[in-house]
Amino acid sequence: MNARGNSGFTIVELMVAVLVLGVGITALVGSSALVTRQIGRGRMMTLANEVATRRLELLRLAARPIGAGAPCSQSGFASGGPVTTRGVTESWTVSGSGTTRTVTVTVSYPVKGGTASSTLRTVIGCY
Repeated sequence: MNARGNSGFTIVELMVAVLVLGVGITALVGSSALVTRQIGRGRMMTLANEVATRRLELLRLAARPIGAGAPCSQSGFASGGPVTTRGVTESWTVSGSGTTRTVTVTVSYPVKGGTASSTLRTVIGCY
């Protein structure tokens, strides 16, 4: 029998293969942690925007009373806050006069290392 005729891997080839596999697994673990953080932050951003949009819709409804009352004169159509809902803090301002009002809703939410904020602004007609 010839010893050179045996097929197989040398110890050096096995060590290189294990090293390459280890680097690949380390990269996957690192990227999965980043993806998990980004998904969590995206969830909070979505929640914050839902809270802000809901507040804008409530103010839009308050600006147009059903029945008696002039548009944009109801007590519910005014600046307010801060109000915290599901970890998101919102505050809003109603400004302007005449036939339009500018409504600005600012929401803040927790992120790693502090807080982030988002602002939605719209104009509501009062006629």
